[in-house]
Amino acid sequence: MERSRESFVRDDEAFCKIPQHETVEELAKRVLFSDSLEEKLRPSQLSRESGSPSVLGSRLPENPIRPNHLRFARSGEARPSLPSSASLVNAENRGVLLHFFANHELLAAELMALALLKFPDAPPAFRAGLAETLREEQRHTRWYVNRMAKCGIDFGQYPLNRFFWDAVSSMESPLDYVSRLSLTFEQANLDYARHYAGVLDRAGDRESSAILDRIYHDEIFHVGYGLDWFRKWKAPDKSDWEELKKRLVFPISPSRAKGNRAIFNEDGRRLAGFDDDYIRRLSLFERSKGRTPNVYWFNPDTENRIARHPRPWHPTARIQSVVEDLEIVIAFLAKRDDIATLRRPPSLTHIEKLRRAGLTLPEFGTVKDLSDPEFRARKLHEFRPWGLGPDLTESFSFLSESSSVPQPGLIWTDSTRELFSKAAQSEALPEAFGTCFPVRSQTDLESAVTSLEENGVREIQIKRPYSTAGGGMKRLTFGELKAFADGGMKEKAKEEGGLLLEPYHDRVFDFSVLFEMQPAGLRKLGQTSQVIAPSGGYRGTLSFSSFSSGLPPEIARFLNTDALYHYEEESAFCESLASWLRSHNYLGPVCVDAYLHRNDDGELQHRVACEINARFTMGRVAHELRKQVAPDCGLRFEILKYDSQFDESENYELKDGKIFRGSIILTEPRPDSRFAARITIAKRRDDL
Repeated sequence: MERSRESFVRDDEAFCKIPQHETVEELAKRVLFSDSLEEKLRPSQLSRESGSPSVLGSRLPENPIRPNHLRFARSGEARPSLPSSASLVNAENRGVLLHFFANHELLAAELMALALLKFPDAPPAFRAGLAETLREEQRHTRWYVNRMAKCGIDFGQYPLNRFFWDAVSSMESPLDYVSRLSLTFEQANLDYARHYAGVLDRAGDRESSAILDRIYHDEIFHVGYGLDWFRKWKAPDKSDWEELKKRLVFPISPSRAKGNRAIFNEDGRRLAGFDDDYIRRLSLFERSKGRTPNVYWFNPDTENRIARHPRPWHPTARIQSVVEDLEIVIAFLAKRDDIATLRRPPSLTHIEKLRRAGLTLPEFGTVKDLSDPEFRARKLHEFRPWGLGPDLTESFSFLSESSSVPQPGLIWTDSTRELFSKAAQSEALPEAFGTCFPVRSQTDLESAVTSLEENGVREIQIKRPYSTAGGGMKRLTFGELKAFADGGMKEKAKEEGGLLLEPYHDRVFDFSVLFEMQPAGLRKLGQTSQVIAPSGGYRGTLSFSSFSSGLPPEIARFLNTDALYHYEEESAFCESLASWLRSHNYLGPVCVDAYLHRNDDGELQHRVACEINARFTMGRVAHELRKQVAPDCGLRFEILKYDSQFDESENYELKDGKIFRGSIILTEPRPDSRFAARITIAKRRDDL
């Protein structure tokens, strides 16, 4: 490694002219205003500043002056992707990688020059340290330019990104400078430089690796320099983390202080002077680095609210516990750069636990954030609640103002209400639902009883039109149904939209088919099988990459030959379902619950739909979570009660950073918790 370092130092000296003396201001002007790369990067000896530096004011350029071949890319101009680690065995790909890094170093030098000219009254010690750091950035750029040339790539061969300049150049104080450049972009290089030094060494390029290693050690001092001044200037009652998070505003955030696709470097940050609390918080922090985030919200009681609307809804203690205990599951529907807004965000310890298990988490927001002007000012994309509801428009109306896209998650009309009614669903899609009777009055009830009797139905299932997870479901004999009808239909049932009566079936296999309703129509996502309690209530979901994996041959054969074709996007059922959803202007998640059952002769029968959920479901959560565990593994997702039988033990094994065997509890236990969510992962269905 040492011989390689000497080699690139000699190349650097050959590239440079004899150093000349100049003041800090002269250095800054040359770097910012010169249209010659050689002149921009020319080394010099610094002379002591005499008198006060001049104030350039409005004469500072909007962009750094550069030679034509190094000007910033035009909007929409294609740039190469960052090469993968595996591809760096190829010299040209290494040159492309170094081209990215050279642009970053040149931008850093130009931004440091801008800061020197923009803040002439900054403390002399700050200016001297910044000038010395600038000279090191010049040196880094020269190393990269030399080395990429040996890889067959010329600097400026590809369009150059301007993001650093746009994010930092609007700085209004030296504190802005150290916050944005030193503690954000330069801090991220603590990850990139060490990571790629190792990658290039393994690729056989020791000279490039040596350059990255030298730059990594320089970067520790650059970040430490910025941190020292940051602490001198920040609010004394704020921690480093609180102050930096507050000062970084869109389009940058602390997430930019970490490297993409690079291991988070705790050691380098300690050497730069950060404390353990800051390092821990940064390692767990997530925020979009470019993609406009969606905002997720967990409101699994929406059917209850809809049933009562426009009357007030007062959740029971049990339902409130479901909402509060399980709300973290919404995070597993989101991408890393989305926002999951929670009532009680998870602790850092719990986030660390989930991350150790290889699970990807989004940024977490809080209910309090909804009223924070800074949060409301962020550019956000789409609101994605668990389900539509009449109460969401008021709380999340600011999303319509901060986003340029329509917000289907905030639409609520009288027509929307029908999306959630099992009675309305059965009327709209009668062939899929089969024999069932929507009951909205005593007359409807008596007529349904007569029809069921004529058809020889011995057992009946009663459902509330608005309910979830099998709630509000009753199984009655025909005699019990007659007694129920003789008692008269209750007023509360009428207010909530009536009831749904249907024959009780001997179910042998429950499953769900997952869709996303988009402007172009339904997009099928997959299938999951459901674990249903004898009472009809939801207990859990099984998700496999191959849906019929491990099923009894009879069930698997029937599904593949007689059932699953109904759920293809161009099937008659899906076209009817899409038409019905479109008539209600609905866009978003859709889950069709269905089952197989046996008739009186023991033959398998298929009910195409027993319920349509125009919302997210726990089955969708399980489907998304399976993507985060080891490939070819199945996953069981289940909701458990905290009681004397609750097993809090967790035991799982990782393969390539993903769980391939064992279980983990997703929810964070608190003293008042009543429910928990757990996943279990295994290869075989029988092991789940």
